[in-house]
Amino acid sequence: MDERMQAKLLIDAAWRRCWWIVVPMFLGLAVSIVVAKMIPKVYRGSTTILVMRQSIPEEIIRTTVTTRVEERIRSLKIQVKSRRYLEQVVKDLEIVPANATQSELDRACSHLSSMINLDWDKQGLSWFNISVDDGSAKRAADIANRLAELFIEQNSALRAAQAKGTVETVEGWLETTEKELRKRDAELARFRAKNLYELPDQETATLQLLNAAQARIQQLTGDIQMRSERLVAAQADDTARRASAGALGVPAVGDDADTRSLAQMQRELQDLLTNYTDENPLVKRKRDQIAQFVANHPVLTPPQSGDRDGVARRSPEVARLEGDIRRLEADREREQHSVDVLRRRIENMPLRQQELAALTRDYETLQHQYDANFAQKEQAKRAQDIESAKKGEQFQIQDRASPATTPFAPKPLQIVLLGLLGGLGLGVGLAALLEFIDQTVRNEEEFAHRFPDLPILGSIPNLDVDATAPGGLMGRYVRSKTTARVFFLVAAATHLILVVGGPLA
Repeated sequence: MDERMQAKLLIDAAWRRCWWIVVPMFLGLAVSIVVAKMIPKVYRGSTTILVMRQSIPEEIIRTTVTTRVEERIRSLKIQVKSRRYLEQVVKDLEIVPANATQSELDRACSHLSSMINLDWDKQGLSWFNISVDDGSAKRAADIANRLAELFIEQNSALRAAQAKGTVETVEGWLETTEKELRKRDAELARFRAKNLYELPDQETATLQLLNAAQARIQQLTGDIQMRSERLVAAQADDTARRASAGALGVPAVGDDADTRSLAQMQRELQDLLTNYTDENPLVKRKRDQIAQFVANHPVLTPPQSGDRDGVARRSPEVARLEGDIRRLEADREREQHSVDVLRRRIENMPLRQQELAALTRDYETLQHQYDANFAQKEQAKRAQDIESAKKGEQFQIQDRASPATTPFAPKPLQIVLLGLLGGLGLGVGLAALLEFIDQTVRNEEEFAHRFPDLPILGSIPNLDVDATAPGGLMGRYVRSKTTARVFFLVAAATHLILVVGGPLA
């Protein structure tokens, strides 16, 4: 059987079963219209929020808020549908009574969560949208706006809290570093005060003082030696005078050889004191020799103040020179003591340098850390000022939700079309089932198709013209009447879709 014959058979079958197709189609249409009228209307309120970048360039002031906008937008769904947000919206908009039980509040929050839909810019992350579906257009808009306000308020509060927390943290670091720095400063001050003259920076001045003291000792030694020589000469003169006095009956007090020996030993003592201290064994031995020599030669002992007639008394010159020598020796001892002190200071300087290095080992690092923390504190305070003035990265409502004039769901036209198509499909299915069950052979082509091995000898036409009306005037009348009914039904369906479906939308 060719395609033309198949098409003809399908058309004939559809024509014979047209009422089985048309009636379910119009039943589906009627049912869809009723369903579209009975389904509750759902209105959508939608609020669009823009992501506003920081108004001040980050090269000038860098924000201290570490949460990026991508993370906040991705966590938007969790935040907006959190129990805290939902309870606050339910209470603010009085969706449940003020004295509602906990179970009623839970149901209201659960229902509100199912009504919220979120959408955002998947590429640039420059906007996001909060939409709410509800049976009341005004309530849907109010819920969407309130959720957007809560999210913006929470975002601003979160950024301000993070900026404040950063400032407090950096201030804590700075305070800790400052305390440690002050402690190190106090330790260094005590160490420097205790070892003021033994610090490495005093080495040059100490060496200068040491050189000056040594030069002073050499000068004093020279003065002592000079006065000692003069003293020996004066003593010799004094001895000669006493000898002359002895010739006149006054006892002699010594001879010139002993005096010169004593003067020689005193000069040797002065030479030793030039290079050694009083504690040196050579100096001590020389002093013992002088004392022993004076003890063995009593005539060399200076006369006492009670000598008769003052003949044996020392001359004023000898007394003056001895006084100068004692004064110069005292000055030399003080200078020698200064030299010893300065030498000990120089000897202790390497040790003090090690101790100072141990105290200042981490001081510079601590100072750098303090400077860095101070700069971080100033930066954090500026960032906090930006967040307080809301000049940082913020969210701004671009389009506030307003009560919708047309419902978002259901779509009446879609329901009607689905009902019409469903009825049409049901009718076509019923017609195909009846045609499959009906085994009637209606013409020669069907007989030849079913029984290809049997020849057709002849055919008897159908005499029941009222039932089928295959031809003639009655057949044309019946077909035209059926066609008119079909067109009437199609026109009625069109009227229902265009006229009745309009108010449903």
